[in-house]
Amino acid sequence: MYSRLRRSSHSLKSLSRPRLVLIAASVFLALLLIVKGGSFLVWGARFAYRTFEFVSVADQACDDAPKGGAGSPPIPNLVHYVWLLQDPAELHLSFKFFISVYSAHILWRPERIYLHTDATADAIARARSTGTPWTKRILAIPGLELNHVVPLETTQKGVEIKWMPHKADFIRLEALRKYGGIYLDADAIPLRDIADLRNSGFRSVVGQQLGLAVWANNYINNGVMMTVPNSNLMTFFYHSAHEFFDGGWDTAGIRLLTDLANRLSSIPNEVLILQPQAFSPVSWQDDDQRRLFLPSLPSASSDARREQTLRDGAVASGACRDVLAWLKYREGNGPPTAGAWKLGGAWELDFSSSYVLHAFDSALTKVLGKGGEIDLQYVLARESNYARAVFPAVWKAVEEGIIPREEII
Repeated sequence: MYSRLRRSSHSLKSLSRPRLVLIAASVFLALLLIVKGGSFLVWGARFAYRTFEFVSVADQACDDAPKGGAGSPPIPNLVHYVWLLQDPAELHLSFKFFISVYSAHILWRPERIYLHTDATADAIARARSTGTPWTKRILAIPGLELNHVVPLETTQKGVEIKWMPHKADFIRLEALRKYGGIYLDADAIPLRDIADLRNSGFRSVVGQQLGLAVWANNYINNGVMMTVPNSNLMTFFYHSAHEFFDGGWDTAGIRLLTDLANRLSSIPNEVLILQPQAFSPVSWQDDDQRRLFLPSLPSASSDARREQTLRDGAVASGACRDVLAWLKYREGNGPPTAGAWKLGGAWELDFSSSYVLHAFDSALTKVLGKGGEIDLQYVLARESNYARAVFPAVWKAVEEGIIPREEII
């Protein structure tokens, strides 16, 4: 026993001071986890937003806001996108963006689709005449209107706005405050009509976003937002963004939006907050992205493609028996269990209750590998959850002659 103690003592003495400090810190952290039950790790998820001090926002922010009162007029059927360029002299639009814009066009039938861009007039003219096929197809969608914008370089308080996503944040807020309507990120795909939300009686409609990690939950997604012009939410959001922006990635984005929307939702008819399934049924984290984009089923045949419609699997009416029959059908023809992801259960993702699929597709190379991309053949094969979700709109474009049939062979 004595010799073992001597050896242990000698081993401890042989450790360097930094290693001893590291070991002690690890032991302390382990004890803290046991004693506190890990509560400090989930604290940020339970309250996943900062409490901003709105006393610093000037009262003049409300000068153009409507008077309060019961109910609200419908949210305008206007769609907004922001497309800023590293080089405003070159305008190129992608197939992925076509999916979003065309889906909005056929499912929502908006009065106008605004594309807020800093592209020059010459760049737009060239894009219409000699641009890529997808660029010209997007610009030819009925109701699409390009609105030239000049991105902000600084906030009203003089804080520099360096990054393109932050510049786009301020443009989307100004557009929604001025016009009202629905803002969509370029990777947000409409899946079904939102007329019931526009006519819900709420001045603003937003949705939570999903996070696989505990700390990533409870935020509200700013990639899909609906509002009347000059709503209280957008008025406060716009002025507060200028007040609180500090260059942080999401300070004046989802953090500020979450704080504001949660506070204002206590006011009747002000803000409706939907569950994540409505607008963001998947997260931006790796397991969800793989499950969304990786091909996992055999390719669908041409005949099978024609059988899927824009209302695939939808219940015919709201009658109780119809709804029950639909639920039973879904159970009897449910998702396959083969190839299940460890965090996801069955392979198939059910988007039947989603209005919009915010795909968070900025890291596709990481998921699909070098050379992997979302193109027409990827969607037509219908081997992934993403492809199956967006296929109806793409096939509609084929049937309408917007996508030539020779391109699908």
